[in-house]
Amino acid sequence: MMNQNFNTRILVIDDEESVRDSFRRILQSHDSKREIYSKLDKAGTVLFDNTGHSANGTLERSSATFDFEFSEASGGKQGYEMVKTAVEENRPYAAVFVDMRMPGWDGLETVAHLREIDKRCEVIFVTAYSDHSIKEIVTAVGTNVSYHCKPFSVEEIEQIATKAVYEWNKTKSLEDLIKTISKLRAQQWQMEPLLQNILHQVSYLMGTHSAMIALKKNKKYQKLLAIGNLCNDVIADSYLRNISELPDGEVFQNEKYVCFKLSKYGILAIFEKDGRPLNQERTYLVRLFLEQAVLSIQNVGLQEKLLRQEKLSAVGEATSMIVHDLRNSIGLIETIIDMTVEKVDDRESVLDSLNMIRHATKNGMSLAQDILDYSSNKNIEKSSISSTDLVNDVLEKIRSVCEEKGIKLNIQCRAKIIFNADYGKLYRMLLNLINNAIESYAYENIPEPEITLSLSRDNGNVNIIFSDNGPGIPKEIVDDVFTPFATFGKSGGTGLGLAIAKQIIDAHNGNISIESSSKGTTFKITIPDK
Repeated sequence: MMNQNFNTRILVIDDEESVRDSFRRILQSHDSKREIYSKLDKAGTVLFDNTGHSANGTLERSSATFDFEFSEASGGKQGYEMVKTAVEENRPYAAVFVDMRMPGWDGLETVAHLREIDKRCEVIFVTAYSDHSIKEIVTAVGTNVSYHCKPFSVEEIEQIATKAVYEWNKTKSLEDLIKTISKLRAQQWQMEPLLQNILHQVSYLMGTHSAMIALKKNKKYQKLLAIGNLCNDVIADSYLRNISELPDGEVFQNEKYVCFKLSKYGILAIFEKDGRPLNQERTYLVRLFLEQAVLSIQNVGLQEKLLRQEKLSAVGEATSMIVHDLRNSIGLIETIIDMTVEKVDDRESVLDSLNMIRHATKNGMSLAQDILDYSSNKNIEKSSISSTDLVNDVLEKIRSVCEEKGIKLNIQCRAKIIFNADYGKLYRMLLNLINNAIESYAYENIPEPEITLSLSRDNGNVNIIFSDNGPGIPKEIVDDVFTPFATFGKSGGTGLGLAIAKQIIDAHNGNISIESSSKGTTFKITIPDK
């Protein structure tokens, strides 16, 4: 079975009932009215010979690609009304078989009326007489028709119907695709191949092999994309030089080419005719394609502009975060210098100030180095380190701050552990985790704030567990905490701390995970000890 959106509707317009019956038996499903057709076929063997029938008296039907949805009309006016209703109900016929000789409206007159309400349906004239030449038919009803002479075989009708249905659906799919491209938010390098591919398909349906789309820039048309001969810049320019001299109007054509010019959009399309008649019934596709192509090109420009703005915004946001942390170190240095100037004669005070400046400078340089290391994904430098040395250095840095803010420190590292790691990076990572916890307490009234840090060894791994009883990380962002520039629970910061922490642990071939609730946050870190 075909896709439910695949149109297989067929209409046969013929004043002879026997012809309509033949079409019905050829095109309609085997299962449909099988008993009725069996009785008709048996009765037919009494009146006619068995030519074209099988041994059991049934008209042979080869295996079609799919089942057609069959309808019939006994005259041109009835067929016209059926097509009109089908279009109004948005259930158009994909193909219409029309007898040339009929009472009332003949085939040509019928199709001429059909084209007023449906320019897309595939029309196949079926007749036993040569009443009109191909040129007369094309002049009267256009080029989107075919001509088939009676008598015909089962296979021929099935092939013609199948081809007509596929052509209709291909055209419909192309229309849908053309309408879709204007909504795409692609980049220019993605959009151009798509537009070129669609131009190929439109050209095929138009019956041409060379085509070009040009866009007006600075009052001149410049080639945007092309296929066939018009890919040659010299040939393309020879057409474009004369475009401004063409008469007013949307469509101009001569023996050599046809030009569609949509002045409102500043765009045109040129199709070389190659000496063949143009499929006029499908020229609407060209207009539709040009209109949507302009919109898609505009969207590409807007999309690229938006991406640039987003990138600039991201850079600006990241820079402001980084500057915030750097300002803390630089601002502290400036304050200490001012204090030192006032006590320049007090040697001990000056030495203390210089030591504070050294620490503030190191903090600023460490931050800058972390950002550089993160952006360049710099390799770690392992050495043999002691867990007690690492913990003591961290405690020395943050003990006074914790005491000042009433935060209890719970350190669990009784046994000395010697392992291989990048000391400086682990030190800065632990400081960052502790500082994050300290800052989070500033935004919530936690009665007994407490930070716990433990180090242990197990099965060749060093396990570091850091936890606090702070407000926790909101559920909506907990999955993104290791993403660059994601911040929470504080007014400043680069948003790089946890991203850098994860990169450091990944570089050690370890793992870092997080558990957070309103009762606090816990980071579990595991790294190999060698």
